[in-house]
Amino acid sequence: MGLKEIVRRMLYSFFVIFSGSVLAMYAYLLIFSQDIEDVKTTITALLVMSILGDLTYFIFYSQKDLNREQMRVRYIMHLFATIVIMLSVATYMQWVLWSEPVQIVVFVGLVVTVYVVVVLVSEYQNKKLADRLTRILKERYKG
Repeated sequence: MGLKEIVRRMLYSFFVIFSGSVLAMYAYLLIFSQDIEDVKTTITALLVMSILGDLTYFIFYSQKDLNREQMRVRYIMHLFATIVIMLSVATYMQWVLWSEPVQIVVFVGLVVTVYVVVVLVSEYQNKKLADRLTRILKERYKG
């Protein structure tokens, strides 16, 4: 995946990641009934989480096209990096406590859920584009 494609994906996915992070954090706080004393700090932390999570797309950078297996490995690396970043910020903000394993499991589950949604939306958009390009090429070279 080229640099231009990565930057395009980063810009596109940033808003999905940020929105997903806000919704996941809301669900998490509803489950564990933690108070949010400083909303500005919380939103800033979510923004940092989204930006750092978005920067992990550089894992997909490659000078050559990647085959399916290479992409699968990079997706796994990307998911792991995303979980580490999100858990680090959540720990720093004291949203999760390592002494409470249920909190860690729920938080990681929410991160994985947001990740899967982002991947599915991205893949859906890519499939729509590929189908449209295939249709255009068939029409062009039909006659």
